[in-house]
Amino acid sequence: MRLVLFFVFVSASIQAQSFLVPYNHLLPDSRKIEIQVEFLNEFDEEKETVFLLEDAFDELYLPFYELLDFSESSNFVLIKGRKDNEELKRGVVLSGSPDYQLAYKLYNQDQVARDIEVIRQELIGDEQVILLGYSSAAMVLQHYLSIYPQHVKRMISVNPLVFDIQKNLSFPSSGLSFSDLKLSGEQKVDFSYYANFDRENQVGKSLSKENLIDILTFQHVLTGLDTNQDIARNIPLMVRVFEHAIALSGFQDSEQKINPSLEVLKKMSGPLWSAYQSDNFDFYGTNYDGLLEFEGKMTLIGGAFDQLIFSKSYDVLAEYYSNCTLLLIKGGHALQQALSFPAFKELLNAFITNNTAGKISAYKKLSDENFIFEKYNEGDFKVPPLF
Repeated sequence: MRLVLFFVFVSASIQAQSFLVPYNHLLPDSRKIEIQVEFLNEFDEEKETVFLLEDAFDELYLPFYELLDFSESSNFVLIKGRKDNEELKRGVVLSGSPDYQLAYKLYNQDQVARDIEVIRQELIGDEQVILLGYSSAAMVLQHYLSIYPQHVKRMISVNPLVFDIQKNLSFPSSGLSFSDLKLSGEQKVDFSYYANFDRENQVGKSLSKENLIDILTFQHVLTGLDTNQDIARNIPLMVRVFEHAIALSGFQDSEQKINPSLEVLKKMSGPLWSAYQSDNFDFYGTNYDGLLEFEGKMTLIGGAFDQLIFSKSYDVLAEYYSNCTLLLIKGGHALQQALSFPAFKELLNAFITNNTAGKISAYKKLSDENFIFEKYNEGDFKVPPLF
């Protein structure tokens, strides 16, 4: 049923294929496992190829990619990832109970990034790939970009979860909290994910259950951390939650204000946190120095009213790229309102194909709808060229 929702114009032509990748990329003679890949339209080797990544964390929320409409101008390839491989799952629980340190070694973002490179080589050889990432998947694809910058032609990154930037620059927590909304920690994170709230222009406005509908859309289908009751059995999800928690926590001193999102992420990845505190194993963060070597085009699209992560983090991230467009949209992390605008989807397609006329046309439509967010204070950060 899930596949039927994907991009109606290609639903009849979706095909799956398995690629063999190392069980553990750190072992030189590692045995191979299968990774599933879906071709969302008919693959044409004459066209440019776009990689999308299915991420365990993003699957908790609204299906971003399923809400898009892509043109036929490129090959769209969805990498399902090692999270679905049964052999990996059996290996982690071989002794009868999960080995969480092994789970991290096998499911971390570095393993996924190296899987992507194997798939790229087998599928398109020496050709460069285009990356399209959203939220958690955008962070994994950015990690891939930091390792293999020479193999990427363009990347479009939408609301990447750059928690490490937010933490390292001591940006304030973006999580929303209101006394008249009695929410659990998980619900607060979900509320922050879906909220579309300009707090600078709403100072003093009290939120209540009665006006919640003004902030959230698609209330009847909201999903998230609070609705997931089985994270202990979803080891790939626990690993990704742990990675986001690590990025958000780092080496905080005890005087720093506790971030409610961090507390929830630590709680939900509790067994991994315990293993990490016990063994202090190495973890993989983003190598931002590697991003400086990327010579292709980066497009960053951020929700200016993002409550899950402080949106000025996107301004800082943009400075790592020599050729970057930063576009801030009046929307929250989930971008539900933006996804309802055909012009937003047109803009994404124009960035994917690097169609300047299409970018200008779609940008004008969004501007006419008053959907483009002007910079906070010009001069605070470098403003990248628009197109």
